[in-house]
Amino acid sequence: MISLKAATQISLEIITAEIKPIKNSRLIALEIWILIFYKYKKLDDIINNSYDFNRLDKRDRSFVYLILNTSIRRHKQAQFIYNKFSKFGIKKRNRYLNGILTIATTQLIWLKTAPYAVLNDAVNQARKFGGENQSKLVNGLLRNMLNNEEQWFKLIPNEKYNLPDWLFKSWVSSYGEKNVEEIINIAMTPPPIDIVISNRMTGTDKQKFKLQLLGEEIFPNVLRCNLNGPVESLPGYSNGKWWVQDAASQIPCNLLLLKLKYYFMNKLNSLRVLDLCCAPGGKTAQLLDNKLNVTSIERSRSRSKIFIDNMKRLKFNSDIIIIDAENYTPKLKPDVILIDAPCSATGTIRKNPDIFLKPAPNNLDDLILIQDNILKNAANILNNNGLIMYITCSLQKIEGERRIEKFLLEQNKFSIIPFTTNDYPMLENCVTKEGFIRILPNSLNFKSNNVTNGSDGFFISLLRMDK
Repeated sequence: MISLKAATQISLEIITAEIKPIKNSRLIALEIWILIFYKYKKLDDIINNSYDFNRLDKRDRSFVYLILNTSIRRHKQAQFIYNKFSKFGIKKRNRYLNGILTIATTQLIWLKTAPYAVLNDAVNQARKFGGENQSKLVNGLLRNMLNNEEQWFKLIPNEKYNLPDWLFKSWVSSYGEKNVEEIINIAMTPPPIDIVISNRMTGTDKQKFKLQLLGEEIFPNVLRCNLNGPVESLPGYSNGKWWVQDAASQIPCNLLLLKLKYYFMNKLNSLRVLDLCCAPGGKTAQLLDNKLNVTSIERSRSRSKIFIDNMKRLKFNSDIIIIDAENYTPKLKPDVILIDAPCSATGTIRKNPDIFLKPAPNNLDDLILIQDNILKNAANILNNNGLIMYITCSLQKIEGERRIEKFLLEQNKFSIIPFTTNDYPMLENCVTKEGFIRILPNSLNFKSNNVTNGSDGFFISLLRMDK
């Protein structure tokens, strides 16, 4: 039994927790910034698990998210500017001071926040974490900035300045500086939301949802929406009428379906399709929505749960096996294998601004080994005359083109099924000389004043086991 004293103590702790004052939104933004910038934590992972952030009301959560998204994307520009107004320069290792000034500068220049609010919070934060001297430093520096506002836009470096040096050099080498500048320009703001409306819906229902979701159709049954607030609150979400999936992420399966109709004609419903890296489930959903039989593989239990939840909401029946794709051996050989391989994900820079802070990778060799092993296993378990689609959302050619080149050197019974400029609208400039698809974040132009251009970046290849 719990004693009266212990019970009273527990009650007091619960009450204390409940009445714990809610932190100032800019202080929460600063604390999250420290974790992202110095601990290399992902923004979305932090806010999903942040007690303080999730206690804020909807408006303040949106404000914090806006501050963080913008300050991550423009951190180098912000740091360059405030150092121009500092007498001695701010050392990077001074974590809180750098965070305070980065967030304050971002609000003043790019978010147009009221100067008195920015100044007041920044000075108080500096006092809290660095004492009176640091408070005076921040006060003097920001007032100096505000007194010389006309100089800001003369001093601000080009947006490409925000990209990590290693990534900038890699992309320029692969795609040229003009493309890189366009990619960065697109990545400066969060992306719109692309919604796929299920084929199971009738024409009338589709039209209803198109009107309700206030989006513009960019592909058949795909809406691009500029939404505020959680997608879970939108009509049709809870009963599985649609799912969120970036425009470029939809293209691989659409291309695969096109090629399957050519190579297998009327046998589509009898094909055994294997999605070797299935979570969170967008591509599996596409294939199931087109009535293919799909078995899904995922090694991560946490990601498997997300996949299962998504399939349940969408009312798709899909078998999922929790196992490493490098080692999976099916009882019956699949006719088609889809590999959305684990990768550095640098092509998702629009929706994952953390990439602007990404240090030069020290685990890329590990990722490449996994990619090679998954491809090798796919070759071993594939049915005769079967197809393998290998894709990554990385802009690093070593994870895309180079992997397929190596695979073909080692697997002489496979050949490329080349894509052509006529296979898919808007991909005319994305087909490589080898017959691969290389979608850059600046590739997709929807030619509409109402639609934001751009997408995630993807590498897409299709291979066939020769007779």
